[in-house]
Amino acid sequence: MSDLNSFLRGKRVRIADDDPVIRSVACAALEAIGLEVDESPDGEHALRALELQPPDLLVLDVEMPGADGITCCRRLRQTAWGAEIPVMVLTGHSDGETIESAFEAGATDFVTKPLDPQLLQHRVRFVLQSSDAASGLRRTLDELRHSQHRLATAQHMASLGNWEWTPDSGEMLWSEEMYRILGAVAAPGAATYEALMAAVHPEDRAELENAMQRAALEGKSWSLDHRIVARDGEERFVHHQAIVRADALGEAERVAGIIQDLTERRRAEEEIRYLSYYDAITGLPNRRMFEETLRHGLVQARRHERILGLLFIDLDRFKRVNETLGRMAGDELLQGVAGRLQESVRTTDHVGTRRQERPDNLSRMGSDEFTVVLTELRSPDDASLVAHRVQEALKVAFHIGGQEIFMSASVGIALFPSDGPDAETMLARANTAMHHAKSEGPGLYRFFNASMNVRAMRNLQLEAGLRKALERDEIVLHYQPLHSVATGQVTELEALARWNSEELGAVTPAEFIPIAEETGLIEPLGEWILRTACAQLQQWRRAGLPPVRVAVNVSSLQFREQGMAEMVRRALRDFELDPADLRLELTESALFGDDPNVIQAMRALKELGVGLALDDFGTGYSSLSYLVRFPIDTIKIDRSFVTNVGADPQADAMIAAVVGMARRLGLTVTAEGVETAEQKAFLGAEGCDTLQGYLLGRPVDAAAITEILRAAAQTPGS
Repeated sequence: MSDLNSFLRGKRVRIADDDPVIRSVACAALEAIGLEVDESPDGEHALRALELQPPDLLVLDVEMPGADGITCCRRLRQTAWGAEIPVMVLTGHSDGETIESAFEAGATDFVTKPLDPQLLQHRVRFVLQSSDAASGLRRTLDELRHSQHRLATAQHMASLGNWEWTPDSGEMLWSEEMYRILGAVAAPGAATYEALMAAVHPEDRAELENAMQRAALEGKSWSLDHRIVARDGEERFVHHQAIVRADALGEAERVAGIIQDLTERRRAEEEIRYLSYYDAITGLPNRRMFEETLRHGLVQARRHERILGLLFIDLDRFKRVNETLGRMAGDELLQGVAGRLQESVRTTDHVGTRRQERPDNLSRMGSDEFTVVLTELRSPDDASLVAHRVQEALKVAFHIGGQEIFMSASVGIALFPSDGPDAETMLARANTAMHHAKSEGPGLYRFFNASMNVRAMRNLQLEAGLRKALERDEIVLHYQPLHSVATGQVTELEALARWNSEELGAVTPAEFIPIAEETGLIEPLGEWILRTACAQLQQWRRAGLPPVRVAVNVSSLQFREQGMAEMVRRALRDFELDPADLRLELTESALFGDDPNVIQAMRALKELGVGLALDDFGTGYSSLSYLVRFPIDTIKIDRSFVTNVGADPQADAMIAAVVGMARRLGLTVTAEGVETAEQKAFLGAEGCDTLQGYLLGRPVDAAAITEILRAAAQTPGS
């Protein structure tokens, strides 16, 4: 009894009865067993008090003025805070109708009047114990529900389901997430062994069935990855494993398994692999994949004593597309080139696709460079056939951003085993061969040979030496005269850079100018040439020599720099020259693509008063439309046409057409490369304004030009 009273101690009971005697008797009886008792004279008072401090038990008289006990009980059960409070009713009626009404209103128990204190104590103890036990059960059930919810949430977040299978009965239990992974609808009888197997991909089903049977018959746990097919037909990848729970005899009693959906992780891994091994713009394998492909190909070629070929492909003039049309157009062009290359590579060579797992032989190395690994070649001629197909495929115009673009590629070819024993050497030598092809002209292919190594080493030496040449005063300017057809006098001098290196000796402009453009040294070199020519012209002016104009060749890269016009303005100011004293010569390649920077620079120079000449006319990409669209003063007919004067009717016709067009456009014409009297006579008769070439004067240093100008000043009529 002491333990029971201990259980009751501290619990609070509220008694609501309009009879003070009943309340007094009830209070005394309940306090005697350790309960704390509060009193209410009617139902309304009790409800207000309950809201402030809910008791462990409410005792209500059935008959009270205002809200009677049954009404109070009903109203209490409608509140959130009173739904679980046990209610005992006191009634003087023993009829079943009253008691039934009380229970319908939510009463827990009842006690009849006249009140028996001992019976009241007994009933109160019973109700409080029952209520406490019920509360504990509710808490346990709530905790279980919360635990199950947390487990289901965790399984959903991890895409992890679980199941149990009883081999003897064939019964299966699935978790909620199991249904989602398998794409099944949760319903009675849906969780079956057959339903599990039906969800597995047909090609993987036998493996899973064997694993399940080994678990049932041999007690073997298992783990495997396989595919499932959801109800909508989507294939998904899962990891599946199971353990066996044996009975006392060691036989499989139950098999418990987990299944985890790895589809998204697999996709993420594939995407990471794609980003690691494939080029994002073209979808071709990248440099990393190429290196693995080449090494694998070399291993196979060495093992089977076969020839392996490596093509190194570099697009000609691609940089100009990026600079003039923008990177988006450049990317679109690269995609088009990749498609052409895929079509042109021979059918026995694998072409890269985004999701192909085997090594791919066509790769994009970066920028405008591609490689092709050619396996199982019968002879070197097979490699040249592929290189030829590549170049033919690129000849058809690309249509990018509403413009027609013609591309070509320089291709270098290296062969195993003759050109190198390993991937690094093969790549280096194919690259060397490509540069050799590019140096001879666009759209060519060349095989590697030992002499190219000498050329490559010289290019490295040229670059290193060129970086020091200006500091060492190794570069000087020579000047070649341009003679007026009308007067025969020197009217212009073309400034030409000459480099005499301490280590390399005399280096021609054809060698060092391309190196300067590739390495970015053309900008400081070009500015030095311009300022040196302007300084020399200033000296001739101050010496009182006959006035001549100086022409300076400007790289297309310089014209694309936004500071071009300002650099010229600064040089004219520093050396006190009139803008008309200077002519800048640019090649047709500078005008390719209507680069807005080039157009802006040309207009700024024209506003400044500087003359502009289009050099090597007829050898580039242009048409006569350039003469209309750009602010050019002079065109210079290339020496390749002048050389054939009198021997090639087409050359004669071309010169006549150019001169005629220039006359109608108000342009002057200079012919380059004049070496014979016959050429001089023909060009003069056709209407050229000035002539330039070895017949009239070779490029010489400033001192020699000074003497030429001084002699001209002493000639009568000059």
